[in-house]
Amino acid sequence: MSVIVVRLVLALILCFAWADAVPAADTGGAARRVVILNATDPYLPAFLSLDSALRETIRAGRSVPTELFSETLDMHRFPPTQFDSELVTLLRKKYRDLKVDVVVADAQIALDFAQRHRAEIWPGAVIVFNSVPTTLLHKLSLEPRTIGVPVRLDFGQTLDLALKLRPATRRIAVIAGTTDPDRRYLSLAQASLERYAGKLDVQYLVGLTLAETLAAVRALPSDAVVLYLTMFRDGSGAFHVPREVLTRIAAVSRAPVFGVFETYLGHGIAAGSIVSFGGQGRRTGELVNRVLNGEDSTTIGVQTPPAARCIADWRQLRHWGISERLLPADCEVRFREVTTWDRYHWQILAALAVMLAQAALIVVLMLNRRRLRQAQGALRDAYARRRDAETVATGLRKRLARFSKERSLGTMATTIAHEINQPLIAIQNYAQAVKRRLQNDVDDKPKLIELFAKIEGQAERAGLITQHVRALVSTNDSQLLPMPICPLIEEVIQMMEPESETRGCRIACEPAVDLPQVLADALQVQLILVNLLSNALRSVCAHEKGSRLITVDAQALGDREVQVSVTDGGGGVPPERVENIFEPLYSGTSSGMGMGLAICRDIIDAQGGRIWYEPNPAGGAIFRFTLRIAGK
Repeated sequence: MSVIVVRLVLALILCFAWADAVPAADTGGAARRVVILNATDPYLPAFLSLDSALRETIRAGRSVPTELFSETLDMHRFPPTQFDSELVTLLRKKYRDLKVDVVVADAQIALDFAQRHRAEIWPGAVIVFNSVPTTLLHKLSLEPRTIGVPVRLDFGQTLDLALKLRPATRRIAVIAGTTDPDRRYLSLAQASLERYAGKLDVQYLVGLTLAETLAAVRALPSDAVVLYLTMFRDGSGAFHVPREVLTRIAAVSRAPVFGVFETYLGHGIAAGSIVSFGGQGRRTGELVNRVLNGEDSTTIGVQTPPAARCIADWRQLRHWGISERLLPADCEVRFREVTTWDRYHWQILAALAVMLAQAALIVVLMLNRRRLRQAQGALRDAYARRRDAETVATGLRKRLARFSKERSLGTMATTIAHEINQPLIAIQNYAQAVKRRLQNDVDDKPKLIELFAKIEGQAERAGLITQHVRALVSTNDSQLLPMPICPLIEEVIQMMEPESETRGCRIACEPAVDLPQVLADALQVQLILVNLLSNALRSVCAHEKGSRLITVDAQALGDREVQVSVTDGGGGVPPERVENIFEPLYSGTSSGMGMGLAICRDIIDAQGGRIWYEPNPAGGAIFRFTLRIAGK
């Protein structure tokens, strides 16, 4: 007994030291004081959860400086009347010079103690209780200025939940200890079990030692469930922490265990209709703050108890093979082992979608690569065929260009034959004169030399004409030399006179005065003029109503170019054909090869000029080309 006394005195000294260690606010005596009176072991899990929420709520909601004190009665292990007088004396001495505003009574034993000794220990203090079952309130005579939050321990709903989760249940084993709180909880459970009388076999494992209780639980059939209440003390008088007892029971039980206390979750119960200790602590703290902030306690009164709610342990459900679908829709499931899929399923789905998209993209890219290779092969073959075709076309264009030149020479043939015939006749006449003088033995050496010189000159003239013809039909590159443009135009007009007279047309030259020399190939420029004049003659002859006059004029464009224009009064070029007239193999007549204007454009491009078509406002066509001015 002396050991018990020493332990109680030491606990009270520690509580006193804890209270003294709480710093008081420097408010000039205006601080409010709250004493938290715990009826049980201060290290019980239930009290720790409730006390933590209580203190946090008071600190968060107070509007005045507040000092908190804690006292522990520990009357679950010690009889309430054994040291009552000594404890009252100690507390009265401890709080003699302190005005306490609120006493928080945790559980029924603390509420009884506070009401019996409030006047002598904490006079004028408001008592705020919690964790007192509603079924016991009518047995208590609550004094004025006593308010609180009762609790409704719903063993009936927990039993209903157990039977719903285990519909094949035939036996209910109820486990409880031997202390007064253990017996109070047992009486509440027995009241709830009355409605199952005759339907289920109820086995009470009460008053047994812990070892006997474990053996009885181990022997339970598989169609049983266990309703665990509390065991602060077993049949041998040994004190225990109820949650530690539950852990040992759950380890050997052949049936699922159910309970009504929140601290049992995670330590062996499968589910229950449970009121949160943290919730009770917060509601108690709210009442304390209302009192500290000046609200009249008589208007506050006793509050409605917090609602119990279904809470289940996911691990125990899986251990006993209980489907979550059997739980009520609003039941909270704790300790769920979140799998990688549960935690990251959206990320996994997104990653899979990305991988599938990448795989699809890779397939598409591979197919595109295959098609690209096929297309590249086809393009290479097409390019090779095109290159071969271009080579052939280039050869054909060269041949057509030469044929076009040769055809253009037909226009010049009469004039060329006429001009080359003159030196040949002259050579013949001079040769006959030389022959007669030699036959007549006329010794007239100077005259012979003169005749031979004339023969030589006519031969050179004939040779020059031949070279001109050969140059026109050759494929050699052009030689650009400075020269006047007007003589070239006049020479071509003279060559075209026989044809123009035959067709009944006239070609007029209207060059500007003092034109600068141009940089050109004379023969190629003459070929262009012959082609343009031939086209103009054909157009004029085909258009009977138009003018029979063809005009060739030249004028300077600034200081860099000379423009030559061939204007006729024929039918002109239809608008839809204008874009194609300079293309190879395009002809506006059935007898043409379609190379004349294309060759003209190539020659002008090579000489740095331009050639284009314009409609004649008076009717007909105007073809213009430019040549660079020499030295620019």
